[in-house]
Amino acid sequence: MIVPTVNGADRLRDLLTTLDRQTVDHEVIVVDNGSPGGAASQACEGHANARAIRLEENAGFSRAMNLGVEQAQGDAVVMVNDDCTCDPRFVEALAGALDPGRGVVMAGGVMRDQDDPGIIETAGMELDSTLFCTDYLNGASIGVLDEGVENPIGPCGAAAAFDREAFTAVGGFDERLFAYWEDVDLVLRMLRAGGRCVLAADARGTHRHSSTLGPGSAGKNYLAGFGRAYVLRKWGVLGWRRLPGIVAREAGVCIGQALVDRNLAGVRGRVQGFRAASRSEGYPAELLRESSGTDTLVALRRRAARRVRIRRRRGAVAR
Repeated sequence: MIVPTVNGADRLRDLLTTLDRQTVDHEVIVVDNGSPGGAASQACEGHANARAIRLEENAGFSRAMNLGVEQAQGDAVVMVNDDCTCDPRFVEALAGALDPGRGVVMAGGVMRDQDDPGIIETAGMELDSTLFCTDYLNGASIGVLDEGVENPIGPCGAAAAFDREAFTAVGGFDERLFAYWEDVDLVLRMLRAGGRCVLAADARGTHRHSSTLGPGSAGKNYLAGFGRAYVLRKWGVLGWRRLPGIVAREAGVCIGQALVDRNLAGVRGRVQGFRAASRSEGYPAELLRESSGTDTLVALRRRAARRVRIRRRRGAVAR
C-alpha cells in the first residue's frame, strides 16, 4: 500500500492504525512529501509493516506515487490518501478484485463521507464526453452497494488498486500533473492498453474530502484547473463539435469559483495547464462508448451540493 502525505503526523497515525488491522499480509510505503520536520516519516515508527520514503520538498502526488510503486514489492499496488481510514478488509478486498489474466488491472474501493458515514464520498470516477470527471456514486446512500451497481470507468486516487506490471507498462502517472486529474490520465492510458476496472464494493473506508488544500481554496482550484486543461489538450478533446460545450462548462465552473470561493485561480491554472500540454493521445471515443458516462449538469449539481454540505458542517464546527 502506498500513502503520499505532505502533512504532519496526526491523521497519518490514524490511517496507519487502521492499516495495522488489515486481514492480509501487506507492506505500507509512506511517501513523506516534504512534511514539516519529517513528521510523517517519524509517524511510521511503531508500525511494523510501514516504512517511509523521505523527500525534502513536496514533489507532487504523481511523483510520490511513482516512487512508491518503484519500491513496492508486491504485484498488486493499493493507493490511499492520508486523510482516509480503512476498514479491516480494505486491502484484501481491493487487491483481491484484480485479475490481470482477465484484463482486470484496476479496482476501485468505496470511501464513505467522514461527516455522514451513511453517504458515499466516492466509489471511483465517471467521465463524460469531454472527460469531465466526477466521483462515482457521490452522495448516494451506502445501501445502494447491496443492490448491485455498475463498475466505474476507473478508480480515484483515494482508494485504488492497480496491477503493478500494467501500471508500469503505461509509464505510471504523468509527473507533469502535480496533483489532480493525474488519475484520469492514467486510467485512460490503462484502458487504451486493454485493461479494465471493477468496483470492489467490500473495500470500504472513510475519507475527509479535500482536507489537504481545502475545498474551494486558491491552491486546489489552480491545480484542478491546470490538470483539467492539460488533459483536454493532451487527449485531443478540443474538437469543433465539443468546443462550445466545453467553453460553457469551464466558464460555468470558473464563474462559480469566483462567486463562491472568491478566487480566479482556476482560470490561471487552466491557461497554464493548456500551455504545458501537447496533444500526445487521440480522443478516446472508443473508451467512452464502453462506459455509461455521466450527465455533466447532474454531476455539477452533485458537486455543488457536496460543497454546500462541507461548508455547513465545517462552519458549524468553527462556531
